[in-house]
Amino acid sequence: MWLSPEDQHVWPPVLLGVGLALLLALRVVPRPFSGSAWAVVLFGVLLGAGTSVAAVGLMFFKNALHAHVFLDFPPALLLALLNRAPGWALAGALGGAGVVLLRWALRPHHRL
Repeated sequence: MWLSPEDQHVWPPVLLGVGLALLLALRVVPRPFSGSAWAVVLFGVLLGAGTSVAAVGLMFFKNALHAHVFLDFPPALLLALLNRAPGWALAGALGGAGVVLLRWALRPHHRL
């Protein structure tokens, strides 16, 4: 559905990239939320960085499939999205750390 129309919006490949990165991150870290805290943070890093890389891969694939003189997604846009990978990886790591801290805060405390 996404490949057929002449669409130059960035959000469809980014959303598809999130889904692809989520599947790949679940493949690498099978049970991130039942394991250690580092597994949750690693899952966030993989999800953040993987989203950027997967979205660029999908955009490049659409460019190659359509093969127009004027590309749907110019190379400058692909590079700009790849430049966001470290920031998105950091955001994923911070989100994972937030989930760990929330889990620790909601854990029942036993008093003597």
